[in-house]
Formats: sequence, C-alpha cells, structure tokens
Amino acid sequence: ESANKNMTARQGKILNAIIKEYVKNPQPVSSKILAQKLGLSSATLRNEMMELEKLGYLSKPHTSAGRIPTEKAYRLFIKSLEGEKKVEMPFFAKATEGSKHPEEMFRKMTQKLAEMSGGLAFSGIKELNTFFQSGLANLFKEPEFEDRDYFSDMAEMMEEFEKHFDNLFKEVAENQTKIFIGKENPLSKTKRLSLIISGCKMPNKKHGVIGLVGPMRMRYDYNLALINELRKYLEKFYEQG
Repeated sequence: ESANKNMTARQGKILNAIIKEYVKNPQPVSSKILAQKLGLSSATLRNEMMELEKLGYLSKPHTSAGRIPTEKAYRLFIKSLEGEKKVEMPFFAKATEGSKHPEEMFRKMTQKLAEMSGGLAFSGIKELNTFFQSGLANLFKEPEFEDRDYFSDMAEMMEEFEKHFDNLFKEVAENQTKIFIGKENPLSKTKRLSLIISGCKMPNKKHGVIGLVGPMRMRYDYNLALINELRKYLEKFYEQG
C-alpha cells in the first residue's frame, strides 16, 4: 500500500495540521478549528476530511463531529520527517558528566531523556543484564489517563517490560532507530501507546538500547531527534573513551 498515492497536496496539508493539533490537544479535530488555521471554508474541510477518512488516515469517534489521526496517518507523518535536518542537542554531555561506568551513564541519560521528552524513557545493556526506566509518572499526566483502556494498556505494558526486555534487543541492530506505532508496539498490542527505540554501539561488543514510550499522538519529530542525538552522543563518548 503506497503511503499517499491517492492524496492531494491540499489533503496532505490538512492531515499534517490535524496531527499537529491533536498532538497538542487530544480532542477530535473539527473543521471549524482547521478553518481558522488553514484559511479554508468549513464545507471544503469537511469534504476533504471525509476523503481522508475513506483513505484510512482519519477516524471519526462515535460521539464527535471531529476526526482523529489513525496509525496510518502517523506512519505517513514519520515518513515525511526522513531527511529533515537533525537538531543538535548538546545537553546529554552535562547530564552524564562524571559518569565512568556504562551502568551509571545509562541510568543518568535515561532520567534526562524522560525529562526532555515528557514520556517514559528506558535503556539497557544486554550483556550486563541492566535495565533502567524513568518517567512513568509522565504517562499518568497525559489526558489519555482518564480513559480506562489507556490505563489497562499501560499496566499491561509495564508488566511485560522487564519480562520481555530481551526481545527489544532483537528489534534493533546497532546504529538503527525504529518506531512502533500503536498495535505495532512489541511490548503491548495496544492502539494507544507508541515506542521509539534505538540500538547503541558500545565497546567490547556490548549491545545497548535506548527508547521512549508515549501516547500514540506523541511528538514523533522531537522525540526522534532526541533519541538519534543521544545515540550519536553515546557512540562519540565511547569512541573517545
């Protein structure tokens, strides 16, 4: 299935605006809200949103006139980020200053990643059998927390986290970042949580991973830049060491 074979440029612009609006405020996005932002009539927007729904990029909750993005929409949004200029974020060096051992390094950077992203950050080193997580409280602060299904999905994922943590090392090779949206999430077959994970190259043939979990409407562009910058920082740190 090609990502946007049947989508017009205007529909692409509308879909992008819906995703960004929904990330900021997880309420179904109405044509009225978009009309103010895009300068298009509500009637035009309603027609285009219906077309985007037919194409599988939007869904309409039963109780609302607005639309919300689907997994397919987020996947297209992420594809559009490829090749974008990477943001330089030199804050990890300060956060991990003075760390001599890999375990201490990973623990500190996990805390910083949770703080910067507002999500649940995790990391681990397979050969040392270490696992760190930070920021669970961040997920409790999300508006989705009021949804009982979100809470049960999150509880299920946390139960599986350490139990299936070894499987995450199989998901990503060194120097590779992957994004799992909604039900693709290997930790929990949920439609509500997404996962960004990256494999880190370490000395002595060790395999490290770093990652983030958040609602499906997470800020993929910012979080992806965070994870990739952190991976590059780690690789540079170990090369110099």
